[in-house]
Amino acid sequence: MAEFERAGGPGPDQVAGLEQMPLDELRAKRDDCARAETELSYLRRLAQARIDLVMAEGQSRRGGRRPSGDLVERLAHILGDHQRGQGSGGRLPAFFAPDEGVQADLAARVEAVLPSDRLGSLAELDQEVLDAVLGELTALEREVSRQRRELHDVMDRLQEEVVRRYRTGEATVDALLG
Repeated sequence: MAEFERAGGPGPDQVAGLEQMPLDELRAKRDDCARAETELSYLRRLAQARIDLVMAEGQSRRGGRRPSGDLVERLAHILGDHQRGQGSGGRLPAFFAPDEGVQADLAARVEAVLPSDRLGSLAELDQEVLDAVLGELTALEREVSRQRRELHDVMDRLQEEVVRRYRTGEATVDALLG
């Protein structure tokens, strides 16, 4: 939860009293959540890509293959949608990538577990180290996924309130355009 609060999104306790909140403030909170969701999605994608690479190395080992150039040759296949399904559907993001500074901060969390410069040498890591890295990346991905679910709950609540106001006439399209 702290991740999307750090990113400027409201926490669940901050959605109390939405019925009294001015519409502009409600929309601003919703936009903050959308930015935070973009950041969490970006972090999750970074972690998932490394998980896929570490898992592919493990599969190579179980298959008896250990050629050093194998990873680069199989990169497109490893990181393709087929690894984790054909996409999850879900929400269309309002923001497609975080700001560059935020990207660097988020990437640093994944880099701390498995630096980019070690990706090409996964075959050189012993199995115990590879398993530990996979465990840390998986834990990071699960935590980010949990935060995203909580954030989506907040976003849904904010959107429900906006829709409620239009349905009841408390907010009008004319006021929005005027």
